[in-house]
Amino acid sequence: MATSKKRPNKAKSIIAQPLFRSRQEQPKKGKGSYRREASQQNWGASVFMGLGDFPTAFAAA
Repeated sequence: MATSKKRPNKAKSIIAQPLFRSRQEQPKKGKGSYRREASQQNWGASVFMGLGDFPTAFAAA
């Protein structure tokens, strides 16, 4: 009785990769389109963009 060696299935291993995972498409407008991350993306960024030097711009003039 010969036992066969089990080989990995290449097709299954390729399909199991995250590239082929099914995704739910988010609508851009309408019901279900609100994205919490996007609304807070630039919050507080004005402090780091150099707008903190605003009063010194008038002192030189």
